Amino acid sequence: MRAALALVVLGGFFVLAVVLFAGLGGLAFTLFQRDDVEGGLVLSALALVLGGPPLVAMAIAAWTSPKPSGIALTRATHPELWRHTDELARIAGTRGPDDIRLVSEPNAGVWERHGTRYLELGLPFVAGMSIGELRSVLAHELGHYGGGHTRVSAFTFRAKVALGLGAGRFDATGVLYAWARLYALVAASESRKHEQFADEVSVAAAGREATTRSLLRTGPLGEAWNDYLRWYVSLAVLAGRTPPLLEGFRAYLDHPRRVHQLREIEPLLAAQEPSSVFDSHPPIRERVATIARLFPALGVAEAVDERSAWALLDGTPPEAVAALVDVQGPPITWEQLAGLTGPLLVRRQADGLRHAGRVSKIGDTLGAVLTALEHGRLHDLTGRPVDGSLTSEAVHDAAVDAVTELLGCMVADQLVTANRATLELNWGGLFVLRMPDGAAVHPEDLVAPAVRDANRVPEVRFRLQALGVDTL
Repeated sequence: MRAALALVVLGGFFVLAVVLFAGLGGLAFTLFQRDDVEGGLVLSALALVLGGPPLVAMAIAAWTSPKPSGIALTRATHPELWRHTDELARIAGTRGPDDIRLVSEPNAGVWERHGTRYLELGLPFVAGMSIGELRSVLAHELGHYGGGHTRVSAFTFRAKVALGLGAGRFDATGVLYAWARLYALVAASESRKHEQFADEVSVAAAGREATTRSLLRTGPLGEAWNDYLRWYVSLAVLAGRTPPLLEGFRAYLDHPRRVHQLREIEPLLAAQEPSSVFDSHPPIRERVATIARLFPALGVAEAVDERSAWALLDGTPPEAVAALVDVQGPPITWEQLAGLTGPLLVRRQADGLRHAGRVSKIGDTLGAVLTALEHGRLHDLTGRPVDGSLTSEAVHDAAVDAVTELLGCMVADQLVTANRATLELNWGGLFVLRMPDGAAVHPEDLVAPAVRDANRVPEVRFRLQALGVDTL
């Protein structure tokens, strides 16, 4: 019933466009025939302002179709992935996908067009999950096929494009925005039911433990992927060179410090995930709780395939992965890349903190920033959060992390620029500073105590002076 209501609301958007344009245009024509030129012009303007935008959005959407993107993972190049997919499809009692694609987003999704079923798998999931966890992701998406959730995906795709364009780019009155919110509210309820159904299929096909673990892993893997893109892939973009990107992400995930970090933030991300009646997916914590309630543990540990799903990416061309993340250029090793563009990236990040210091009137030197931290002015450097739903604790933690990263870059920038240290790649924290005597210094670890505790600023300042850092 709710699915039908959501389609009615979508259809109502098109009806609204026609009624507004044709109705007002017809009235304007009538007034022109009666020689009421002024009234006709007013209604013509209203027809254009109110009815024109949705019609333009509809015209654009009519020529827009969902298209497969990413890297095609064919049966010939990735037989093991297809074996798992086919097996899970049989268990789920549905026809599997005809086309599997590797995409860069930390997500997974399915859709249909003209009877062809497409499955998109996020590279971070395949690279970062175990085979057991990835099987649960596959089973969840197959559940959407089995539940018939993708049958009208082509229509809803075009309708959402039209509604989004109308409510965003072409909406001068706010009416279309209100309509879009109404659709989101109606559709979200049905979508949440779809997600629960797909979760139940996932448990039935892949197991309760694997499903729970994969749900909790999605948030941390998304954070890890974004961090990898920001700090490591950006080196390749700056240099116009191509390092082994898949191997780099694997090295990032396998570093003991990253393993610990991802485990640590797993429950935090689940607990802090915001919830809204407009959300198409329930929060992860609610989905995990629902699974625990519907499928209570039997007291026997479930067998989960702990092998890394990373092996399922064997056969993926390196140049295709590079294109996926917009990296191009001749090959280079990660170690060579760090020396080539590391100083430039560190300078850019340090300049970001210097800019924040100038804007906040704190000052743009390392000494001024340390003094501000000593006086408890951490949040003056980061400003107010964009997301108003965050708790004060989450805001503080985000500020600590951001300033620690940037302050570490400021220290590295000064030492490298003064030829007192060189940069070496570090998968656990971007760079290691190699001092002339061979000692390794981790800049983030060095400055973190000052950011977290104002009382430790003098200690950090002393250690920086011992390394030869000026302007303190």
